[in-house]
Formats: sequence, C-alpha cells, structure tokens
Amino acid sequence: MLNEKLDVKTRERWTQMHTNTAQVLNQILRDRQFKEWEKRLRELEARGRILRGTLKKIEGVEALESAADDHSGETLKVAENGGA
Repeated sequence: MLNEKLDVKTRERWTQMHTNTAQVLNQILRDRQFKEWEKRLRELEARGRILRGTLKKIEGVEALESAADDHSGETLKVAENGGA
C-alpha cells in the first residue's frame, strides 16, 4: 500500500490481508482449472480418444505434488525460525 498517511501497522495489516486474499484466489483458480481438466479427460476417455486410467495417473502425480508443496511450507517455516 502506498498511502503514507496510514501508520506502519495498518499498512502492514493491509498488505498481509491482500497477500492472503491473493493466495486464496489463486488456489480457487487452480482448483477450478484442475476440475475442468478432469472433466475434459473423462470425456476423452469415454470417447476412446485416450487410454483409460490416464486420469488416475494424473491424480497420482497431483497428490505427490501436493504433498511436496505441503512439506516445502514446513521447510520454509523451519528456515524462518532459524532451523529450530
């Protein structure tokens, strides 16, 4: 926030709220895009355009990526706390 009339704490709170909101909106967008891709893959599987089980493979990869993302956040917290 560039409003210099506000005190530092207010600007900091606003910035944190803005950041959190952006993160939530990005997650919602990712979830919607993934659901759209799931739907498209199911339609293609039903038509015989792609092999059955492709969606299961993709879901497995996403589960692994999600687990890696969860653990990277823990690593970041440990690094911020000085390894404690």
